[in-house]
Amino acid sequence: MDKLVISFLTALKPYLVEVLKESFSSVLAQQETDCHFPEKINVTQASELTGFSKNSLYQMHSKGQIPGALKVGGKLLFDTETLRNWVNSGGRH
Repeated sequence: MDKLVISFLTALKPYLVEVLKESFSSVLAQQETDCHFPEKINVTQASELTGFSKNSLYQMHSKGQIPGALKVGGKLLFDTETLRNWVNSGGRH
């Protein structure tokens, strides 16, 4: 009996794999169109993007001068799109 079940499952495996791939790919595609997950960057990356030093970014954040910045678990993160818009509108020195 065990050999029969194993044979059946082995024969069914390619079909199940294909069904799962199709199901997950459609779910992931739907999530990408329904949701926007903003990209966050750290202080080093924000420094490269803006031209400000990391210390300047920390100081400006503490004064509320940078939009899209937030502290998460003690780390300062920036919303990339918001930071780019800020730089493009003259926020950069």
